[in-house]
Amino acid sequence: MAAAIIELNDHELRLAENGKIVARSPGCAIVKGTDITVGEAACSQAHLHPRDYHNRFWYQLNQVSLRKPSRAARHHADLAFKHLEQLHRAAGAPDAVIFVISAGFSKQQLALLLGIAEACKINPVALVDAAVASAAHCVAPGTYRHIEIELHRVVVTDLLIDVDVTRTNVDVIDGAGFDKLSEKFVAFIADQFLAQSRFDPLHQANTEQRMFDELPNWLQALQQRREIKIYIEHRQARFEATISRDDIVGVAQPLYKDIRARISAHDRCLIGPRLASLPGFIETPATQFVLSEEMVFGGCASLAKQPAKPNQGLSVITRLTATEDPSIALSTSSVEPAPVQPSTPGAVLATHVLCGIHAYELSTTPLYLTADGRAERSLSGHSIASLRHNGSATHLVCENDAQLRLNDLPVKIESPVVSGDKITLEGSTIVYRPIRVVAPDAP
Repeated sequence: MAAAIIELNDHELRLAENGKIVARSPGCAIVKGTDITVGEAACSQAHLHPRDYHNRFWYQLNQVSLRKPSRAARHHADLAFKHLEQLHRAAGAPDAVIFVISAGFSKQQLALLLGIAEACKINPVALVDAAVASAAHCVAPGTYRHIEIELHRVVVTDLLIDVDVTRTNVDVIDGAGFDKLSEKFVAFIADQFLAQSRFDPLHQANTEQRMFDELPNWLQALQQRREIKIYIEHRQARFEATISRDDIVGVAQPLYKDIRARISAHDRCLIGPRLASLPGFIETPATQFVLSEEMVFGGCASLAKQPAKPNQGLSVITRLTATEDPSIALSTSSVEPAPVQPSTPGAVLATHVLCGIHAYELSTTPLYLTADGRAERSLSGHSIASLRHNGSATHLVCENDAQLRLNDLPVKIESPVVSGDKITLEGSTIVYRPIRVVAPDAP
């Protein structure tokens, strides 16, 4: 049986089997006496019990005593054990596991991780660099910079791809993670409620918690729209505020500038899915490709199929065989991107996809198509395909093993599409057509 794969990013740990994510859990915990709550349940109480809340136990994985140690949790390693144990059980307790890790972990932390895995009755068969794994499954030869955000840092990894994908350099930006950024987002949004509705959601713990709970949804909405209206309900009253994408991007600019200061205009960048979820980070689509969350698992697929061996002093794998059939090839110029080869003669890059009388906007965030002619912003069991801008092209990806056709030809897994193409599902009369919407005076 193939080994399971755990991506160890404390923004959200993800466990996949056979390329499919079967369990996920954010890296947070609440310790109250002998009770430890981890994952989503802990996140949903973080601002109700701030003194009992912990979210640095993966980032600072060690055996240094907690500020309030207890018999249940003496140090960060105890919390990491509890978190990993719960994730492992939620996935059915697979025996053999490949750990995919960022370059931010030290050798001492990795040794501690292997001990924690053993205590969880996990057989760790490999440790793989996350950037290398993400690129091995899909990226064409060349030099790239892989960038991903965690809760408390951003990791920029240089990759050289020829017959292998090789990690050549690492730059870790500590203190620049999603945790601190989300606090800044919430503080700004709270100011908007105060200015527009004379309501301070940070004054009460329950409304403060609701702000953090809703923040991911608001950020996702701002990926698609320039401005959104949001609300908080409190004591049978509804308070509203309007926030714009430009304002949120302004809050994030110090982080964005810190990352971009490490990147030249001509660098080809592979953007991790967590960083790509932040509005406004993608600036130059011709040289920036958004990786899907499944790609990191695809890069470890061949390792997962190898017979499991006992843990004998594992070291991090920083080189994997590159794919012979890449789906990503970025232009080396941010000024003159490589032209898209249209699958329909004379077609151009699409901005929307049309189904019936409805046109849905395309962006770097996936748009999921359903068999009944609808489009959704999240993957579900009804999804047959996803569309999104990646690099200088729009990509169509099959979902849930759907039998898709592009211009009446079968689609295996993924294919570029342009304006004028026809997307259909085997046995269905529904037609999706990528189109380009232009301003009245546009050429």
